[in-house]
Amino acid sequence: MTRRDVAVWGAAAIVVAAGLAPLLVPGSALPMMLGMLGLILFLLAHGSLTYGRLGVLGFFACAYPVAFAFEALSIATGFPFGSFTHDGPGLQILGVPPTVPIVYGVAGYVAWSIARLVIVGDRPGSLTGPARFVVPPVAALVLAGYDAVIDPTGATVEGRWSFGDPGGLFGVPLTNFLGWAVTGWVAFQLFALLGPPARRLGSTSVLPPVVWLGVYLPAVVTFVTAPAGPADAVTVAGRSFLVSDIQETAVIVGMFSMGIPALMALACVLARRDVATPS
Repeated sequence: MTRRDVAVWGAAAIVVAAGLAPLLVPGSALPMMLGMLGLILFLLAHGSLTYGRLGVLGFFACAYPVAFAFEALSIATGFPFGSFTHDGPGLQILGVPPTVPIVYGVAGYVAWSIARLVIVGDRPGSLTGPARFVVPPVAALVLAGYDAVIDPTGATVEGRWSFGDPGGLFGVPLTNFLGWAVTGWVAFQLFALLGPPARRLGSTSVLPPVVWLGVYLPAVVTFVTAPAGPADAVTVAGRSFLVSDIQETAVIVGMFSMGIPALMALACVLARRDVATPS
């Protein structure tokens, strides 16, 4: 195992550890910070193995500006996420915290890798033919599935953003998820057209779905080990929600929006590996 392989496995381990961290520090921001660190390291390590260092920069160069532009556009006009504001403290540029588009880059890389595994497997080379235009929208939907898990909590319990016309999923409107899908699709399509060919990976090809399950894990651990009380509620724009319902819904939604793509990608990798191994 090379140093790069060790780095990739280490980054994946950090993400999974962050998913389990609420067991030790319930209610702390540490698991989220640790998870983001793991995702950043995974992008750098796994992306470098797959596309080279310039390829990693290319992916981030596709994701960050597109995410920032659409976030700023939506804050100004309501398209494509709907009318919303970021309410947390700290620096904002055109209403967008500079750290927010990083999430699209690092989570987006895992979503992209999962979609690529499902559509074309772990074979090397550039996307060609229909796959060049199929992988990007599939990856965009996988990414939006991640948002369906985190956004209701962020918009209610944590108060990190708010919507002008709250609705849909605990106050998060349909337009928000469509905005994530559009943003992801544009960024991924650019990379599909401009990015370098993928290299063949060894054992690390199984890690994107494992990392995706690790990203989903905090919602499960929090719901199981530190559920909100039956009377805990939060009110947003005149609407009251039980915190326990928000927590439970995150687990339910994530089973399908994150669990299914991850398990499909893992099954595709393992099935193709079995086929390639002579009996």
